[in-house]
Amino acid sequence: MNQALKILDIFIKIQEQLDVFQHKGEDLLDEISLAEVHCIDCIGMIDHPNVTKISEKMSLTRGGISKISKKLLGKGLIESYQEPDNNKEIYFRLTEGGQSVYGEHKKLHSKVRQEWLSFFAHYSDDEQAAILRFFTDINDFFVSKSTDKIEK
Repeated sequence: MNQALKILDIFIKIQEQLDVFQHKGEDLLDEISLAEVHCIDCIGMIDHPNVTKISEKMSLTRGGISKISKKLLGKGLIESYQEPDNNKEIYFRLTEGGQSVYGEHKKLHSKVRQEWLSFFAHYSDDEQAAILRFFTDINDFFVSKSTDKIEK
């Protein structure tokens, strides 16, 4: 993966940590919180998504994911299911409405990625390496702060 893509990925993670990556103006996403949209995104990407897998992917507690998933179930955007050979584990899948949100979110991310890649093209490889290091450090800082809050 080239440095511009790495910078972009870490930048988006930082935006998500700060809740500034808002989905305003997207009619389909108006009634859904940012955390709910990202949970839908995880469910759409993960094979056999369950609370544990989603919480690990989103760096949130299992309790937090349980709350989000209950809201999404109530909104009819996801449904739960169990595998015939495993009655213990509960998995999630997107409904038709959830698929629509997932698709809109992917389109929005694609558009934003292209805008930022154009922006980063103005920097040399050495400058991009410094930017990448900087954003990685910021993300690590926020992740550690988030972990500190969970542990307290």
